[in-house]
Parts: sequence; structure tokens; C-alpha cells
Amino acid sequence: MNLFKRTKKITDERIENVRNKIYKEMYYVILVICLASALFKLYKYGAGSGELYLEFAILVGGGLYYLARSIFLGVFWDEVEMHDRNSKTPMSKKTILGTVALALIIAIFMGVNSAVSYADGSSQGVWYFVLVSFVSVMIYLPILLLFFGGIYLLAKKIGMKNS
Repeated sequence: MNLFKRTKKITDERIENVRNKIYKEMYYVILVICLASALFKLYKYGAGSGELYLEFAILVGGGLYYLARSIFLGVFWDEVEMHDRNSKTPMSKKTILGTVALALIIAIFMGVNSAVSYADGSSQGVWYFVLVSFVSVMIYLPILLLFFGGIYLLAKKIGMKNS
């Protein structure tokens, strides 16, 4: 009685590649629908409401699941090596530059928000913008570098161990 025993099925590699391509496209469609739903809820209910938990969980959870599976299957590091062979800029440098860019975007957003919301005049607005932007960069840049750099280094270590 072999109810739970799996038999090895012979599969066509072309069919598997097409199936994986369909799954990838389906994932992108789900992400676009989820993002559209989040933008609609932001427009309808405003930014202060707690209506975006499901969309946030889908967007972040799907990305984290893909990252974790690709790291533990050893695919992530293979993708990084393929990228580094074909690109002028290595993935490690892109990770650092992307993290710095994200920290600057957050800092500029917070600086503009502070200048618009709390400043009484234009000179005070400029001062608030510069001060809040500088402090935001000083806070968020190390945290984001540790987070994204740590994920990259952990993925490198696990990927090299698996391969």
C-alpha cells in the first residue's frame, strides 16, 4: 500500500520552463492587482486608516518568501553570479547604492513633510528641511545598510554553502 510514496515522474524541461514562466507572470499580475487595491484604498479611505494590512502582507510576504526560497535553494547566489558576469556594476555595489538611494528618498520625504507641516516661513522651512533630512539620513542609512547588506551577506554565505 503505497499511498504516500511519490513516484519519480519524467517531466519535459520545456514544459517546466513554460510553467515557471506562467507562474512568474501570475505573480506579477497578483502584485499589480494588490498594488492597485492598496492605491485605491489609500485614495478612498486616506493614509491614516488601517485598511492596508492584507495588501502589505501580500506584497512583503511574497517578496520575503521568494527571497528565502531562492537563498535556501542556492538560486539567489547563482543569479548574483550571472548578474555580475553580465553587468558592469556588481550586485554588491548595486545593493549599497540602492540602499543609499532609499535612505535619501526617505530623508527627502521626511524633510519636505517637516518643512511643510511645521515651518512658519520660508527660511525656517529650509532650515527644517536640511536639519530633518540630515538627521534622517544619519538614522536610516546605517539601519538600512545593516538590513540589506546583512541579507546580501547572509544570502552569499548560505548560497556558497549550498553550492
